[in-house]
Amino acid sequence: MAESKYFKIPKTNSLVAVSLYMVLGFCALVYGILNIESTLLSKAVLPFAGALFFTFIEYVAHRFLYHSGEDYTNEANWQYTMHGVHHVHPNDKGLLAMPILLALVLAAAFFGLFYLAMNDNAFFFWPGFLMGYAGYLYVHYTIHARKAPSNVFGYLWKHHLLHHHIYDDKAFGVTSPLWDFVFRTMPPKKALHRKARE
Repeated sequence: MAESKYFKIPKTNSLVAVSLYMVLGFCALVYGILNIESTLLSKAVLPFAGALFFTFIEYVAHRFLYHSGEDYTNEANWQYTMHGVHHVHPNDKGLLAMPILLALVLAAAFFGLFYLAMNDNAFFFWPGFLMGYAGYLYVHYTIHARKAPSNVFGYLWKHHLLHHHIYDDKAFGVTSPLWDFVFRTMPPKKALHRKARE
């Protein structure tokens, strides 16, 4: 566990979490395909819509919860437990994912909300959402645990590391910069290019 002067912060193995959420999402999707009456279009499109919706939730939570108001790096504030500790210790692999039990409770709550909104179609949307979360965890883990690749995915490293080291009020998207474009929280282009040359 990570130490804080207020409490211990549990660590989570990101790759175990990724595997669990991918399997759970895949099983839920297979269950939906085999047991839920719906159109082929819904079965094909809703998982992708769920994954896209996850990127929006990722952005909103990162920007408006974890970086809101109070100093998120102050150990006395709740944001420190949820996110600030990761900024203080960005290379600690055990602090890259929330505890699995908490994530599963939140996943169940999201399933309930999706079911209220779309009935049985939640069995197609929610697996995409959950696998979107697994994808986020994998991307986040690799950004902090491995060197940036020299291909197009290297952009995600530059984008996220600018958030960590230069612009903590920008670059909130981890799996995609899409919502940073939409909500105008992109770092300056010159910063991305400068970081790219380093």
